[in-house]
Amino acid sequence: MVAVAIVAAGGLGYALRPVLDPSVQQVPSSFTKVLATYNSIQEKYYKKTSSKTLANGAISGMMASLGDQFSTYLENDEKSSLDSTISASFGGIGATVQQTSSHLEVASLQAGSPSQKAGMKVGDQLVKVNGKSVEKSGVNAAVSKIRGKIGTTVTVTVRRDGKLLKLTMKRAKITTDTVTTSLAPADKSVGILTITSFSEPTAKQFKAGVKALRKQGAKKFIVDLRGNPGGLLEDALQIGSMGLKNGQTIVKVQDRSGATQVYTAGKQYDHGFKVKEPLAVLIDGDSASASEILAGAWNESRGVPLIGETSYGKGTVQNVAQISKNAEVKLTVAKWLTPNGNWINKKGLAPTIKTSYPAWAQIQGFSTSKMKLGDESADVHSLQISLQAAGQTIPEANGYFGPTTQTAVKNFQTQQGLPATGETDVATIQALIKLLSGKLAQNDNAISSAVTYLQKH
Repeated sequence: MVAVAIVAAGGLGYALRPVLDPSVQQVPSSFTKVLATYNSIQEKYYKKTSSKTLANGAISGMMASLGDQFSTYLENDEKSSLDSTISASFGGIGATVQQTSSHLEVASLQAGSPSQKAGMKVGDQLVKVNGKSVEKSGVNAAVSKIRGKIGTTVTVTVRRDGKLLKLTMKRAKITTDTVTTSLAPADKSVGILTITSFSEPTAKQFKAGVKALRKQGAKKFIVDLRGNPGGLLEDALQIGSMGLKNGQTIVKVQDRSGATQVYTAGKQYDHGFKVKEPLAVLIDGDSASASEILAGAWNESRGVPLIGETSYGKGTVQNVAQISKNAEVKLTVAKWLTPNGNWINKKGLAPTIKTSYPAWAQIQGFSTSKMKLGDESADVHSLQISLQAAGQTIPEANGYFGPTTQTAVKNFQTQQGLPATGETDVATIQALIKLLSGKLAQNDNAISSAVTYLQKH
């Protein structure tokens, strides 16, 4: 099943603290052309145009002229999304919604959350939000209606045992877990800390995770940064400092004049909490920004191995300036260097031990869940690779849905207790993804390589 928490999604690689000064400086004479253009449009354009629209267009144009994908103008929902990502909190009801083959249902509830207090239960079917049906909506569309400003009220109608129930609750501040922990299946003395982003609570959650794993018997740690797009430098500095001796370099930040600030490990970041146990770090092509700062710091200053694939390669730093209540500018202000002075921008960090996901684990998803005999597409090719990984016999993944693929689909559907139609649907694709997700968890090459390394060190 596809589950989505009622949270805000993150974006790729921002860093440092939001401390840009947005105050207006002296306007250069060249900007008279901008004002002249504005006046011409306001006075002579064939239909009325709002000054706000023109101003936003000018700002967006200036940001686009930089040719920097990480320098952007954010307004309204985009601003709220970044703010939620930085804080790892949002206005919500503390529930997770998942899509089944026929409806949306509540998958989990946070203890003490508005949803739990209102009487919502796991398994409730989501019917309406504030009186408007969401039964034909996707998970993300329904979730966006439930989220909102902290302190505001939302009414969710659910179906339970054939009856409709209206549950009214006040949205509260919900904090996202950016760090999850587990013990390695093959060696319970190895703890795994997976960091999904670097947000305001991440360093505290990491520290709590290390303590919890120690109590469970962990003597060595794997820090999984795969798929982590980055985040706040402050939290990367704190976690980086925890794994280094005081005085060792975490990162160097260089502004446009060439002036370099060196950040070193110490109590100002880790408050005396250290992780002295053996470490290994997992990275991949989606590990970026703050993820690369942490990985580079531990690799070059402590010799921690990087296991996986070459990282994304984002060597710049952004700050955020709020320019109005509903808008802000995210601007690249510096570049960062590893402790040894390397700028990894557009190059990434090379792994010490290279491992990669199998082809079936690299499938990004399906654009359609409905495939049948005679179809030919990239989705069919992905389906064939996935079915092969699930143990079905398909001689060649050629992208053509022929009789052999049809038979494989029927066999898979029968094994999963689904109608053996020989055509894929939402239920078939979800069952396939679930099976392969479980297989990946049990056969993770990077985790296995990290455990093997740590057992020898």
